[in-house]
Amino acid sequence: MRVLAAAICSLAIWMAGCKKEESVNPYTLPEFQAPVDSVAAHSPDPNTIAGLHKYVFQPTCANSGCHDGTFEPDFRTIQSSWNTLVMQPVIKNNPQGSFQYRVLPGNPDQSVLIERMIHDIDGQSGIMPLWLEPGSDWPEKKTQYIQNVRNWILNGAPDAFGNTLSSQNLPPQLKGMFVALPGSTEPLPRAIATGAAVVPPGQSTIDVYVAFEDDQTPVEQLSYLKLRTGASLNAFNTFPELPLQLIPAVNGPAYAGGTTVYRHKASLTVTGIPLYQRQFIRTYVQDSSPSPSEIPGAGSAPHVREYYSFQIGQQ
Repeated sequence: MRVLAAAICSLAIWMAGCKKEESVNPYTLPEFQAPVDSVAAHSPDPNTIAGLHKYVFQPTCANSGCHDGTFEPDFRTIQSSWNTLVMQPVIKNNPQGSFQYRVLPGNPDQSVLIERMIHDIDGQSGIMPLWLEPGSDWPEKKTQYIQNVRNWILNGAPDAFGNTLSSQNLPPQLKGMFVALPGSTEPLPRAIATGAAVVPPGQSTIDVYVAFEDDQTPVEQLSYLKLRTGASLNAFNTFPELPLQLIPAVNGPAYAGGTTVYRHKASLTVTGIPLYQRQFIRTYVQDSSPSPSEIPGAGSAPHVREYYSFQIGQQ
C-alpha cells in the first residue's frame, strides 16, 4: 500500500509539472500600455488657436451641416481651422466690400471673422453662430470669446506651434473667374449667383478670365500659368494643360463681391461638350515656391469648386 501511495503521489506531482502554462499577452502588461492622452485634460490658452478651437470653434461652429467640413472655414480640427481662416479670402462681404480676408494677422478690425460674430454682414446672412448646441456657453461667454479671437489676431494669428505667416510665402490665390465670348470682356451669366457660368448652346470657343493675387510676387511675374478643365470635380491629372496668357488689365467681378483686376485668360474649345454638363476649372500657377499651386484644389469647399466652372446651356 505504501508503495502504491508513493507511486500515485509521484504521478500527481509529474502531471502537475507537465501542466501547460497559460500564455500571457504582453500587450496587457503595464509597461506596454499606451501613454495617457494628456491633450484632453490640457487647458490651452484661450487666446491661441488651440484654445479657440477647444472653447469656441469646435463646440460652437463645427455643428453638423455648418463648419464641419461642409464649407469653409473648416473647424473640425485645429489645423483645418487655421488653414481656412488666416489670409483666406472672404466668401460673404458687406455691401462696401470692406473685407479681403477672413483673418488678417495683426488686424482684427479688418478680419471678417470678427465682423461675422458681431453684425449681420449683408442684412440677410445672420450673426454667427446661427444656432447653438444644447448646453452651449456661448450666450454667457460671447463677449469673452470674441475678445479671445481678437487677442489671437492681434498677436499675429499664430498656428498651434506659434508660427505666424510673417516669414512665410503664401501660395497664390484666385480672386475671381468669369467666362466671356471671344473678343468680349462681358461676363456670361451664371446659373445661380455663385454657380456655373452659362455658355450659349452652339458656341465653339470661349475665353476664361482668371484673377490672381500673391503676397510677395506681382501677378505679372507669376509663372507656369496653366489651366485644365473637365467634367470631374476632383481628378484633373488626365486632362490636358492649356496656357494662360498675360493680358492687359481687365476689370471684372471678384469672387468675394465687388470687382477685381484680371491679368490672365485662356481660350477654350467647347465643341462637343454635352448640353448642361458641368466643366470644372483648375488653374496652375507658381510664385517663388519650388512647385506650382493647383487652385482651387481638391480640398477646396464644394461651393468654391462650383464657382470655378461653366456649362453649355441652362436647364
